[in-house]
Amino acid sequence: MKKFAALRLPACVLAATVAMNGCANMDQKTQSAGVGAAVGCAAGAVLAKLTKNDATAACVAGAVVGGLIGYQRARSSEIDDAKAASEAAVTVSGASAAPVQTEPVQVTDKQTGKTETVRAFKSVSVDIPISQLDTADGKEAMRKLNDYARKVARERGEPVQMTIATAPGKAAKAAQAAHQLQVSEKVGDGVVNRSIVTDTRIPSNVQRVSIEANNPAKISV
Repeated sequence: MKKFAALRLPACVLAATVAMNGCANMDQKTQSAGVGAAVGCAAGAVLAKLTKNDATAACVAGAVVGGLIGYQRARSSEIDDAKAASEAAVTVSGASAAPVQTEPVQVTDKQTGKTETVRAFKSVSVDIPISQLDTADGKEAMRKLNDYARKVARERGEPVQMTIATAPGKAAKAAQAAHQLQVSEKVGDGVVNRSIVTDTRIPSNVQRVSIEANNPAKISV
């Protein structure tokens, strides 16, 4: 086994390195695909040893599978984080949340040409009673929603839109007074764009906080 490791490990590491270099144009979370590729390479090499097949070829195959899994896991983790932020916000008395929205992205592996459809985070929306904005729970909910917006922007390295909407009238003025609006906040290579708007569709007693990200219809990794 030690002899096998000495002979085959460099090729395995090289294959994993190629897979990770292919992730250079991905966001931070997706770059974890490189870790998946390394694990896939090792698993492929071990399996090849046990079945007496070519370890280098198995390493490459394992790395590709690991990379695709890494991309999928990155998007899944992002959706889970959105659900967690939403669930934390609705612990505020009277708060409610719409289901986290996702959309399909066609992901093509550059090396194999294989294409898979991956669900990616699109948006999350929470209604918080204006009367609760100054409470400890209300402030904590807003903090978690802001943190999630920053996290997505930082890990994607892209703009993320955060909109705070209230119905026209006194409630809107109260909501604007309760929050210090920053038009944009640089977060790593990304940015969170915040805006406070009035919307006649919003109930007069709540503030609606929406976080939205943009996804490509197709992407090559």
